[in-house]
Amino acid sequence: MEGEHFDINTDAAQNLLRVTMRGHWTLDTVEAYKKAVLSAVSGMLAAGCRRGDVLAFVDARDLSAQSQDAVADYKASMDRDGLLPRRLATLVTSALFKRQVERIAIPNQRLFSDEASALAWLTSPDSEN
Repeated sequence: MEGEHFDINTDAAQNLLRVTMRGHWTLDTVEAYKKAVLSAVSGMLAAGCRRGDVLAFVDARDLSAQSQDAVADYKASMDRDGLLPRRLATLVTSALFKRQVERIAIPNQRLFSDEASALAWLTSPDSEN
């Protein structure tokens, strides 16, 4: 799924949800994102992935700093709709954006500056949380 502010790709065999985020989001963007993620996860579940096994890789290197309203709605959506993955690896580059992501961090989320390290942690055995 591709959009102006995000792209979503799935690999149900690997339990992997890959998201690329960019730009400045509004509350409408958050709502569209939530619907797209729900659809993507539903497709993964239909393909055999179990709900508690989803691994999420988010590339937020091109995402701008967000309004507090958008951040709050994003966090609430994840909690409310059962969208919390087993692990979440987030790529960030900006120190400002890193602080913003840390404020909305979820359990089992880690921030990375390079893709290889993020994917290595994401797909490592659970004992290495």
